[in-house]
Parts: sequence; structure tokens; C-alpha cells
Amino acid sequence: MQNLVARAVLFVAATVLAVLSGSVHPGSMLAQSDTVPTNCQVGIYLRSLHSFDPNADTFGGDLWLWSVCPSDEDQPLHTMEFVNADDTAILLDVPGNPFWANRNVDGTFRYDWDERDFPFDRHTLTIELEEGVDDVRKFIYEPDLANSGVDPTLELPGGWQITGWSLTGGSNVYPTTFGDPELSSGGSSEYSRLTLSVDLARNDLSGFFKMTAVVYAAFIFSLVTYLMQMDASSGIGPRVSLLAIALFSAAVNLINASNALGTSSGLTLVDWIHIIVLIYILIAAAVTVISRLLLDRGWSVADVTQLNYRLGAVAVISFVAINISLVRQALALG
Repeated sequence: MQNLVARAVLFVAATVLAVLSGSVHPGSMLAQSDTVPTNCQVGIYLRSLHSFDPNADTFGGDLWLWSVCPSDEDQPLHTMEFVNADDTAILLDVPGNPFWANRNVDGTFRYDWDERDFPFDRHTLTIELEEGVDDVRKFIYEPDLANSGVDPTLELPGGWQITGWSLTGGSNVYPTTFGDPELSSGGSSEYSRLTLSVDLARNDLSGFFKMTAVVYAAFIFSLVTYLMQMDASSGIGPRVSLLAIALFSAAVNLINASNALGTSSGLTLVDWIHIIVLIYILIAAAVTVISRLLLDRGWSVADVTQLNYRLGAVAVISFVAINISLVRQALALG
């Protein structure tokens, strides 16, 4: 008993001396006990993905959220916010019990669709949750990996497939305290964050051919002009008419395909195919004019025809090679 009293006296004396010397703030011991944050398990179960909109750079998601906390005073489902959401709607709130809560949410989330490698593009959609009241000194999300996931029956149209998913915890640091008097003025604040990532892969060959069928037909029209014989008495009108139809068809289809795919930070695979076809149509027009000039300068019809056949063969071989190269590059980058 005497030893216990002696130890208590020594502890009090050491604490008083430390405070008097300024090495320990009077409230530091209390502050240290307050720095232990509350950990709540938070899980996400994704029911569906829908409303993919590359033009608006958004997608829709239907998901279940839940939290399991050590105290009935913690209600993270009421204080969390969707960082990358344009809008959300609570479809159902399940009361659960004082320590567990469950909620069904449908929302529209922002995502920068990069479709340059369509129809072989790959994407990682994210749904980001962040604590909106208490910073990491007081509250932390702990991912419930055991119960979270993606519905195995979830099916996506348009050749999309889910190739993987992950649920990760972390935090986000803001270069402001938002006026919190407990933080140093001019400092920063940090809030717990939870991110659901869903990996998607697309292999939509039918959609690809729908977008490129017209432009490939336009290329074939341009090839026909290499087979149309010319002589000294005939004009270039039939060839020019066919090339004009091909040029107009390719240009209009390019506009339609761009509108369907939406905006992108660069040229898509479909854009490149259209541009190449337009170039080949212009080359065919140049060959037509040159053939007319050669006939006027005394070349025989047989020589001009043979030249056109050879140039047409070169056009076919080079066009096929370029298309194969573009598709392989899209597959590799996608």
C-alpha cells in the first residue's frame, strides 16, 4: 500500500513539474485520449449499373450501403456524402438496430468517358463516399470487404463486361480547416473516404460495324473508280459523281458516329477509320484527274487502265494493313 501511495505521489509531482516547465500542455493528456478515432465498418453491394452517358460524362448506379458501429451514437449513413455524384435518391432505409444501419441508394455519378479505343475500351467506374462531419481524428471508415461486392447476376448491354471490383478505404486532405477552431488556422483537414471501383471491358463488334459499315462502303465506292475505264473521248464525270457520293457518305457518317460516342479528349478508333477513308477518297479523285491528263498527253487507254488497276491494288493492300494496325493498337491500349 505504501509503495502504491509513493508511486502516485511521484507521478503527480512529475506531472506538476512538467507543466510548470512548459514541456507538457495541461490538456495534452486529455487530448491524447481524444485522438483515438471511432472505426465503423462500411460496406457496399452494387446491384446495377445503368444509364451510361458519354455525352454527359455520367453513369447510374443502384447500391446498398450499410454501417456497423461500436456505438449507437455513430450514424455514418446520415453524415456521409457522395463525392462524385450529381444526384442521389434514397430508395429504402432499413432501421436495423442501434449499431447497424442499411440503405438502398440510386444515383448519377460523374465519370470521364474516354472512348478513343471503342469498341475495345476499358474503364474503371468509381463511387466515392466521404465523411461529411467528423475528420479522421474522430471518425474512420473501415471497408467491410467480407460482405461487400457486385451482384453476380448484374448484366450490362452493349458488349460490356465486369472484369473486377475493389473496395478501398483512405482519406482526402483539404488545404483548409473549414474554420474548425480545434485546428490550427491556415492548416489543413483530413476526412475518411471509401471508394468502390468497378472495372469494365467492352467488346461491342456489332456496334462497331454499325458505325463503320457506311464508311467502309464509301471506301469500296472509291475503289470502283479504279476499275472504270477511261478513253480520250470520255470525261471524268461518272468517276467524280461516284467519288462525291462516297465523300458525302463518309463525312455524314463521321458526324453521326461522333455524336453517338460523345466527346473525347482525342480521336477515337472510329474517327481514325473515317479520316483514312476520306484520305483514300481524295487520293482516288487525284488518280482520276491524273489519268485524264495522261490520256490527253498521249498515253494509251491500256496503259492508263493498267496504272489504275495497280494503284487500286495498292490502295486495297495499304488500307487493310492500316486498319489491322489501328485495331491492334486499340486492343493493346484498351
